[in-house]
Amino acid sequence: MSRRHPADSGGRQDFRGLALPGRVRRERLANGLEVCLVENHQAPLVTSVLYYRAGTRDEPAGHGGIAHFLEHMMFKGSAHFGPGEIDRRTQALGGVNNAFTSHDTTAYHFNFAADRWTEALLVEADRMAGLTLAADEVASERQVILEEIAMYASEPWDSLEMEVQAGLFGGHPYGRPVLGTREDLLATGPEDLADFHRRFYRPDNAVLVLAGEFGEGALDEVERTLGTIAAPPPAPVRRVASPPRAGDLPAGLTRLVRRKGEVPRLLLALPAPPADHPDHPALRLLVTLLGSGRSSRLQRALVDEDQLCVWVSADLTESLDASQILIGAEVVPGVETARVEADLFRHLADLARHPAPPEEVERAKQIARADWVFGHEKVQQQALSAGFALTLFDLAYLERHLAGIFAAGPERLQALAAEYLDPEKSAILGWSLPREGA
Repeated sequence: MSRRHPADSGGRQDFRGLALPGRVRRERLANGLEVCLVENHQAPLVTSVLYYRAGTRDEPAGHGGIAHFLEHMMFKGSAHFGPGEIDRRTQALGGVNNAFTSHDTTAYHFNFAADRWTEALLVEADRMAGLTLAADEVASERQVILEEIAMYASEPWDSLEMEVQAGLFGGHPYGRPVLGTREDLLATGPEDLADFHRRFYRPDNAVLVLAGEFGEGALDEVERTLGTIAAPPPAPVRRVASPPRAGDLPAGLTRLVRRKGEVPRLLLALPAPPADHPDHPALRLLVTLLGSGRSSRLQRALVDEDQLCVWVSADLTESLDASQILIGAEVVPGVETARVEADLFRHLADLARHPAPPEEVERAKQIARADWVFGHEKVQQQALSAGFALTLFDLAYLERHLAGIFAAGPERLQALAAEYLDPEKSAILGWSLPREGA
């Protein structure tokens, strides 16, 4: 009898089109592991990505940074792979591996040739079921992360971003640094890491994506490795999305001024809705029009025409509880920061007062389409996107998001600009200015 169960009520599903090229199949194993196969024969390669529903937002009080700390420790020894052996084995087989931690998830990915990709499954099963967390390895890796924290604190852009994010999200976990703090890391030991691992690193709290030319029998290989790991009771904590409360977000515009580095830098953060909110796709298009590429409004105005900034960019994050619009710029030395700020705010207000010309909106849509297509040429990004969607939302999220981008028109963007691009409603404006005498 098969140990597999159809994923969700719809069973196996094919999603075709722009979102994910190739044939997509989903299954849920008896132990709760969700598996997504993105079959794509563009190259004899396979990417495997294992997402866990565990990030900074899940950390216990007093142990900030534990999710990222555990990510490091997943490479430092398990039952059959000693410290450093995962990297050595990956390199010996001509592959690459990496991992990342966000506020919402932690993910581990491997790229291998199509004739040896199953090695990734052996590694993932071993460290899911048998992570060792030796005290000396924990102490050594803690020191590595402490040095990483010090490096971020000394880097002008990184430190500015962390301060702005803390100001925007206040008491919500999104305001905490993914790396954690020195004090919390010093208070986090092997038992704390083991407890976090037991709670969240289990098959019924994970999503595995395989993308590429994996051939027949891929699901059988998953069953033989990850499928044999039992999900222990109790069930993992089911996280309920909790948007930042009104008291968490700043009322009005808050300015932060700091002295660091040799050039003036600006970072404006405005609150935005969660990634699955109906406004989010069209807001993505608005941000593209505003600050993505050389034809964007801010690039033309602040860099090309008025020559106030060396560069400018705009981005919209995609998160479970809330997102943020980030506008960053490096200012030309000698230019008055007040003028840059006033011009930036004027361009934001103009988008709310006047609908963008249809041709400008259409150009932004073409940029968004090109960014998606070029960004998903490689199977690795296809796997990462599928895993992100399945871990936080559902697989159809990708196509819904793209459809929402292409459906938005000038009037829709104007309304969104009035709602989300007014710094006087709620925003953090961070200035990193040259040190005195620099």
